[in-house]
Amino acid sequence: MNKSNLLALLLVIALFITTYKLVEMKNELKEVSQSATTKKEAVLSVIQSRKSVRNYTDKLVSKEDLNTIMRAGMAAPSGHDTRPWQFIAITDRGTMLELRKELEWARGLDGSPAAIVVCGDMSKVDKRNPEFWITDTSAATQNILLAIEAMGLGGVWSTLYPGDERMQHARKILNLPDHIMPMCVIPLGYPTGVEKAKDKYNADDIHWEKW
Repeated sequence: MNKSNLLALLLVIALFITTYKLVEMKNELKEVSQSATTKKEAVLSVIQSRKSVRNYTDKLVSKEDLNTIMRAGMAAPSGHDTRPWQFIAITDRGTMLELRKELEWARGLDGSPAAIVVCGDMSKVDKRNPEFWITDTSAATQNILLAIEAMGLGGVWSTLYPGDERMQHARKILNLPDHIMPMCVIPLGYPTGVEKAKDKYNADDIHWEKW
């Protein structure tokens, strides 16, 4: 084989390898794009499907699932990254019914197999902005509600803070120390399917640049 033919052969081989690599890269980029689209659709679907669920089947919620849900709560943002939250998982029906006695709006506790109480820990707050515990635990609560929805469960945000009587009742039943502020209780379980998600989008509530 002369030099000219050898160079031509090497060029063909180089072009083949380059083409193969480009096709491979294109396929990888396509897979990444599809994965990103799937992730986006999954997240938005969970957000839009979330609803307040107060009716549950008798199926129990495992401690593993409860831990997963609370872990999701801890992934929330917090002011100064203080993470001023504490979570109490409840599976004892007696405790839930005791809580329910003085909580008019927490009827989800009537039949929930589990509940999570979200609390603010005042020993963790930044002294510059101690009130941030309210927004921080609210963000954690929303994360918990979305995790509940994503796991095929249902739950509902039942307010404790800022009602003094509700908070004091929760303190008494749950034996909370003074520096722990009960924010809300979230009854949860496997939904019966009675409650449906609502389309809450309203274009009139959106403003661009300024009011």
